[in-house]
Amino acid sequence: MREFFATESAGGVVLVISCIVALIFANSPMHSAYANFWHHGQSFINEGLMSIFFFLVGLEIKREFVDGDLRNPKSAALPIIAAFGGMLTPALIFITINHGGSGIHGWAVPMPTDIALSIGALALLGSKIDPAIKIFLLTLAIADDFGSLLVIGFFYSSGLNPLRVLSTFGAVFLAWILPTKRSFSTDRLISIIHPWSSYLVIPIFVLANIGISVDFHNFGNLLSSPVSRGIIVGRVVGKLIGITLFAWLSVKLRLAKLPDSLSIKEISGAAALAGMGLTVSLFIADLAVTNQSQLSEIKTGLIVSALISACVGLTMLRKFSIS
Repeated sequence: MREFFATESAGGVVLVISCIVALIFANSPMHSAYANFWHHGQSFINEGLMSIFFFLVGLEIKREFVDGDLRNPKSAALPIIAAFGGMLTPALIFITINHGGSGIHGWAVPMPTDIALSIGALALLGSKIDPAIKIFLLTLAIADDFGSLLVIGFFYSSGLNPLRVLSTFGAVFLAWILPTKRSFSTDRLISIIHPWSSYLVIPIFVLANIGISVDFHNFGNLLSSPVSRGIIVGRVVGKLIGITLFAWLSVKLRLAKLPDSLSIKEISGAAALAGMGLTVSLFIADLAVTNQSQLSEIKTGLIVSALISACVGLTMLRKFSIS
């Protein structure tokens, strides 16, 4: 588990660096050459290389259901119910803000939580943070990934060509049915694939997809568009309220048990960090939206909401979890 968190934390740093590099090139005199360079290989990256990421997601979900916290219904109830609230609330906020608009198809973009970003941000608090928060956030993010896959399958399957079906659901299904032995367990397989996904696949995916040319004279309009506002409010406010509220209700209704070392305030801090989302959100955006200006609005909203969520979450956890 320590090795997993270490890889996720470092992977989060690499992901952030990739975002910065993409934005620098996209807003430099080399922006056309940069866009053309990635354009030629974008289909391979999004529909081929990303299969490694989704295979890893399948392995992580499998491990949690077979050997992890999701195996025990009582232990699984809290993060699963919280994850549901953290997906439902941002989607409803986005739909409310974009009701009747052309960007409504992107309603699922604010839903996913990025494990690498959230765990990487959590690592900034050091060893003083309660390990139970890391476990809760990790389990919630994995349940979130599972829910996001269901959303893609049920609501965005029309945008999936055969190759993309194989790279997503085919990869996840392969992870589930792949027989493992004691000498080559799911944990062992994750430890082999995880660094490749964190340090190669995701950074390349981000470099190819996140670069947006920012017109600072028009940045205010870009940021205030219904799509951007829906993502920012949905992720920053929706994740915080949705996860915290559903976790609190599940405990009050005795559907789940709060770990002895955690308080609802600490859960709310983790909920704020869950507002950081990029990888799966970009994948959904590519399926949901074809308008390039709306894609720029989505990417802007994801970057801004990740920054705000990190600041809010770290501030709350520093106050509530570190004495």
